[in-house]
Amino acid sequence: MIYNVSFLFITNLLFYGGCNEQHDSFFAFGACRSPDSNPPNNPGQNPPTANVTVRITAQGYEPQNVSIPIGGTVTWVNETDTPNWPATARHPTHTEYPGSGIEKCGSPEALTIFDACRGLAKGERYSFMFNDAGEWSYHEHLGVKMFGKITVTS
Repeated sequence: MIYNVSFLFITNLLFYGGCNEQHDSFFAFGACRSPDSNPPNNPGQNPPTANVTVRITAQGYEPQNVSIPIGGTVTWVNETDTPNWPATARHPTHTEYPGSGIEKCGSPEALTIFDACRGLAKGERYSFMFNDAGEWSYHEHLGVKMFGKITVTS
């Protein structure tokens, strides 16, 4: 009985004793990982963030290229005085992202496609949740001068 209690105490100390509220998980041999640190199986690379904001500026989309996991959301925010219409590639049809197409703008399907379906005024936002893995190019439909890429990983 003493052996079992000692074993449980030592096991709990090893697995939980070294971490505190500032760390979200414990890895073998006493190493705690902060929420902003790299996972041990992917050194030097940050995992994709589930939600990303892309600023629309006079210089273009910032950041221009982002990586998110399946189910992640990208939100574009227009910071310019000029309307901006982010949409999936293949101007002018907007058909690169699966199920998307400019002909669906104005229909009940408009909420399910990678297409803002209109120019965003200064301060307006457009968000889209990506459920298909792949590399998805996008552009600014009105002036076709800004481009970017969303990489969706599984």
